[in-house]
Amino acid sequence: MNRVLCVTEYQSIRKAEVFCAAERTVTAAQFQQLERFNEQSERQRRIKAFQHGARNTLIAQNYVGVIHLGGWQVEVLPKIEAPQYRTRQNLLQMVASALNLQLHGGELASLDRASHSILEVLIRLYCDMLWQAIHKGVVRRYQSQQDNLVTLRGRLDVTEQLKRNLARPDRLHCTFDEFTPDNPLNRALKAALRVLHRLVSTETSSRSIAELLFCFDGVTDVPASAIQWEQATTDRLSERYAPLIRMARLFVEGESPDLTSGGGDGFAVLFDMNQLFEQYIGRRVQHVCAHLGLITQLQGPKRHLALRDSGTPCFELRPDIVITESGKHLVVIDTKWKRIRFNGVREEISTSDLYQMFAYAKQYRVPNVILLYPHHAELGEWKPCLNTYQFREPESERNGHALKVASLPLVDLKLVDEHLKSILNFCI
Repeated sequence: MNRVLCVTEYQSIRKAEVFCAAERTVTAAQFQQLERFNEQSERQRRIKAFQHGARNTLIAQNYVGVIHLGGWQVEVLPKIEAPQYRTRQNLLQMVASALNLQLHGGELASLDRASHSILEVLIRLYCDMLWQAIHKGVVRRYQSQQDNLVTLRGRLDVTEQLKRNLARPDRLHCTFDEFTPDNPLNRALKAALRVLHRLVSTETSSRSIAELLFCFDGVTDVPASAIQWEQATTDRLSERYAPLIRMARLFVEGESPDLTSGGGDGFAVLFDMNQLFEQYIGRRVQHVCAHLGLITQLQGPKRHLALRDSGTPCFELRPDIVITESGKHLVVIDTKWKRIRFNGVREEISTSDLYQMFAYAKQYRVPNVILLYPHHAELGEWKPCLNTYQFREPESERNGHALKVASLPLVDLKLVDEHLKSILNFCI
């Protein structure tokens, strides 16, 4: 069983004599592994998961997920005021929402066990979903093939025939289409299984992966760099594989060779909490608005803040969420994964965020814009709106714009839709 050291955002990991999950300490060799992972991650993915702190410490940043370094793991959880098992469950639900995965009670219940990290649950989820998809049929597609045959199949490749078979009149170099499971989609799914087979630590998941690999026995093994992701797409008949391809890419691109001191493979699945919070809230707002008869657009529609002298637009605006009714924009929502504070007079909102919301209000011509933050205990009892600010307008402007500052509790995600509905009812 892999040892799991769990930290939340902005908690520190300290170098010490021994590994101790409770004290968040690691050995000198493990500390060096983490430093090496951090450097490589920043260089290859532009993700800086840790910052160096004082006295031989590494401080986790706002990238959450799992870092697997051989015989041990670091699990970084979001800073949510909830028990650790609940925070794990909430993170898994947010990831599932972002990847459009269907979770069941078993996956969430398994996170009650301290020994099960999110990685183990994601592995099991991938295997279960892949089994369900395979039972409905492995994807087969026509793939162009070339081969030397004794009878003509497809068409004769004259150039290759002259090059290879000039002295072999009994052979024909043919190009033909074959209906086969050996296609880019299945190669990507199999590559993910190969990665997970090296990471899995439970006997059940290990056996499941081995059996799944047998199902893909006729599919070519390809290295990560050779996977054709742009061709590993789904159509109407294979749509059930779409979430699996998203997961497969997450696993394959999370592999980082030679990060461990023993020469084994390092691996990380990390999510930027800014993006994860935005994607999760966007999907929940879509769900709520659909029941209210409203249309929700995520990451758009695009507008521009200014024009160049030539008349071409510049400084693109792309808000997180725009809610529309009958073609009219009602409200713009921008999510911020920040711990907003109240100084006794007003919320401490950054000036850049205020400028951004003012630009949204003007360009989208909405009466209200909402800054949405995660709720925390220092904000007191939750209410649909923390505060309202009126943007000052010139006397010539008749239609004013208001900024609503709201927060969203994330301790119990079952209540998120009701909280969002209350916020929208207050602000629209």
